[in-house]
Amino acid sequence: MAIINCPQCAKSISDKHKECPHCNLDMTNMSEEKLQSLGKIKHLKNSQTLMTHQFVAMLLFLAGCFSYYTLEDKESPQFVLAQASIVVGFLWYIVNRIRIIISKRNK
Repeated sequence: MAIINCPQCAKSISDKHKECPHCNLDMTNMSEEKLQSLGKIKHLKNSQTLMTHQFVAMLLFLAGCFSYYTLEDKESPQFVLAQASIVVGFLWYIVNRIRIIISKRNK
């Protein structure tokens, strides 16, 4: 009995299982073509998740910039929050860009 990774959810399962206990993937008739198809689907879902994270990071950055330049009171907590959202949004965007580049190289 060997431990393998499920092609769909990538969790460890026994090679004796007929279906994955985590995602209920039928393991009885897994062909090479089906494995490649599952790999492409997994890669697309990962890419979509990264793009969504990148979009949210950009929105956070832009909302912070808008708030930063429209607030009059430089001592208010909203001003500090605007600065924090600019920094967090920018860093999150950069990290996601790096993750997208790494994901494309691993394809």
